[in-house]
Amino acid sequence: MSQSPHVAETSPKFTDANGNQTMPSAASASSSNSASQATAAEQSSSTKASAGQTFTADEPLTPESPNSKKRALSELSITEEPISKKTKDSPNMSSTEDVKSTDPVFPSPPDYPATKHDKETWQGFCEIESEPAYFSVILREMGAQDLTVREVFGMTPDLLDMLPQPIYGLILLFRYREFGTEDQPTECPTDVWFANQLPAQNSCGTLAMINILMNSTEISIGEHLQQFKDFTSDMTPFQRGEAFASFDYVKKIHNSFAKKMDILEGDKHLSYKVRRSQRLKDLESAPKGKNITSKSRSRRHSGDSTATDDSAESFEENGHHFIAFVPVGNEVYKLDGLDKQPTSVGSFDPEAGETWLDGASDTIATLMAAGDDDDYGVVALTQSPLAPLRRKACLAINTLARVESCLDGGSGTWRELVSDAQEPTSPRLLGVEALLPAHPVPSSLAATIDSEAMDGLLSRRRGLLAVLGELAAGIVEEMALVAAEDEKASQRRFDGGPVVKKWLEMLAANEYLEENLKRFT
Repeated sequence: MSQSPHVAETSPKFTDANGNQTMPSAASASSSNSASQATAAEQSSSTKASAGQTFTADEPLTPESPNSKKRALSELSITEEPISKKTKDSPNMSSTEDVKSTDPVFPSPPDYPATKHDKETWQGFCEIESEPAYFSVILREMGAQDLTVREVFGMTPDLLDMLPQPIYGLILLFRYREFGTEDQPTECPTDVWFANQLPAQNSCGTLAMINILMNSTEISIGEHLQQFKDFTSDMTPFQRGEAFASFDYVKKIHNSFAKKMDILEGDKHLSYKVRRSQRLKDLESAPKGKNITSKSRSRRHSGDSTATDDSAESFEENGHHFIAFVPVGNEVYKLDGLDKQPTSVGSFDPEAGETWLDGASDTIATLMAAGDDDDYGVVALTQSPLAPLRRKACLAINTLARVESCLDGGSGTWRELVSDAQEPTSPRLLGVEALLPAHPVPSSLAATIDSEAMDGLLSRRRGLLAVLGELAAGIVEEMALVAAEDEKASQRRFDGGPVVKKWLEMLAANEYLEENLKRFT
């Protein structure tokens, strides 16, 4: 959940930062990692300080003669320790501590942007904006095929029909409040895959997509997600949430969007939640008649506390959350990671012309009307338009090849009769070269083409070229959109905060800020 008010490269790995197969909490794994890095740094510093002067391998061991090294080796007595064993502590050799000192540390220095090591070591989940381009990139990098995420501008049927079809799920972003929790079942239905969101993790956006992917039989989710689905098939929603929180493969992709400030803010608010939980526990365990409420309140409002009204309470009150709506069978489910179980919001009858979007739209509209704000956003997880466009292009290219083969067999002069010089776009440029064998010409159509005269074949060829031209234009447009999404995600992943901070420090050092501050306030 973004600002939540609540609480393997070849196969999925559910391990903590130390490599143990456990389900660590965000706070403990992060703090223990930082402590171990600090200890390693202190050991490295002491080793270097005690080493003193260093020597190279080309320097003689004794100053008497260039050949003294050779004589020293040959004159070793049986009681002397071999040089090869002494080099372990010798100053002219790199020790294990010296090697470790060059390894990346977590966290990186404050003036540095978030490094890859920071993002992969941090045990939290960063906040990600409700931007369809970011979600599309995350889906592609997780291995889900032929999917895209598009913004929904309205829940009316005509606006939903403008989106690429089919729509596999809807994701709603709203200012969090409990909604529709009274109809939750006591257990998760066996045909619904649902995972809880663990406390103090901003994973709700990615988790909403995972909850949709795991419940659709029409989506190819890729090797890693399929293994995760199989691994968690017999788990409860809470156990699946624990497994997801330790799913490093997805966490690394999610946190590739993290910036240094995201990591610092996440840790700060996690520490606030821990202190608040401890205060509540103290209040509950206090003896009856002892008034500690006023003390706790005064402590909360004190200037020494980092959990001020402007940071912690405001953060909680304005927390935003992603939830998913997905069809399973003939039921529509609301999958909210902060709920204990999935909630059915209605059913639909496809034979009667009903779609699952009707029930989902009504529920989303009700949720919006129940709030006192307009802070909402809806995105749809749909099939990528590239997939059907490429399938049609493959069939058209194979059909055109069949037509031209028949023309070549009938008369070698047919190309002289073609008035236009139009040629189909290269299959390689359209990204369909490897897909052509999977879309052969249907046998009935092939028989019709084989029996046609030259005039009919030439007319069919002109029609196929026109169709291919339209398909190629659509494919190129969608490929450009994918490239734009990748570029937008790349810009979001760039951490420019330290650069801006350094630039402002330089402006302050030469008194430019002081001289021009009034212009901007």
